[in-house]
Parts: sequence; C-alpha cells; structure tokens
Amino acid sequence: MSHTHITAPTQFIEAKGVRFAYRRFGAETGTPLVFLQHFRGGMDNWDPLVTDGLGQGRPVILVNYAGVASSGGTPATTVDGMADGIADFVQALGLPQVDVLGFSIGGFVAQSFTHRYPGLVRRLVLVGTGPRQGEANPDKRVMQVAGNPFRARRTSCTSSSRLPRPARPQAAHSGSAGTSARSRIPCPPSRP
Repeated sequence: MSHTHITAPTQFIEAKGVRFAYRRFGAETGTPLVFLQHFRGGMDNWDPLVTDGLGQGRPVILVNYAGVASSGGTPATTVDGMADGIADFVQALGLPQVDVLGFSIGGFVAQSFTHRYPGLVRRLVLVGTGPRQGEANPDKRVMQVAGNPFRARRTSCTSSSRLPRPARPQAAHSGSAGTSARSRIPCPPSRP
C-alpha cells in the first residue's frame, strides 16, 4: 500500500456540478471498494483498522456524499438521489465497476445504487443496515440484485422446528444436572 487511511491525501473530482471529496488508498490494482457511510457521517468516521485491513488486497475509496463535510453541492433529499450522486462520482473517476460497502443509511444508498446502476456494481456488502425504509421494496428486482437474507433460514426452518440454545452455566447450589434448554424459535415470515 502506498497510502493508508491516515496518510492518503484528500482529493477532489467534479461530477455533474458537484465537487466530491474522496480518498483512495490500498492496493494499486483490483476492483475498488467504495465505502458509503452512515447518516451525517464523513470519510473521517471510518475506522482505519477496517479500511486499511480491506485495503491490503484492493483499492479502497472513501467519499463524502454531495453537500456533506468537504464535498460541495447540495445534499440529496432522498436515498435514490444519494445513489445517483455516487453513480456520478464513480463514473467521473472512470471506473468501469466497483464493489460497494454500505453501513447504516449507507446500506440504503448502496442498495439503491446497486438497483439503479447494476452495471457499475460487482459486489455489494451491507453492514448494520436493513431493507429500504425497513420494509420490503415493492419492486421484485431489489431482492434479485441484493439477495435474500432469509433464504437459508427459511429452507431449514418450519413452524415446529426446535433449535437448541447454548447450555447455560448452572449455579453450584442449584442441584441442576446442567442440561441444555430447548425452546421453539419461530420462523421469520415468508417474503413475497
């Protein structure tokens, strides 16, 4: 790595009238991993241990959304607007494809970006986020693009499944044999 999270200089690029602030560091080659941050967060809010760790084998790009921190322009008022801004940014850098990591509201932006610009996204990583507005998106293509987090659990789960809980340590004075407790765990609701 030529630069790290801490040593990478802040750079600027103009995209459709917005001056985006970003930092690029990590490996020189490979598909870049673009980090999309949480609400009111900037590129300085990422943990260098995480970003530098992921930058050991690929380029990492941290970016401020339009109108946030050191980026110019007006902040987008919708998640789709933020995704459009990130698409403009990626295209201005001349990148044919990126991997995207979205954290919190950045996960909403990452999902919208992936849905609206599937040709620009190779892989999507969602961290500490959920589906758009906490509800299933009525557009069926979202789950085709983003995947279904409940698929694996649904295939092995029935309403009468009994899944073991980890054994709890028993107090010495309780006289219990220390057996593992079992409990019924309901399956998540089916998604359309």
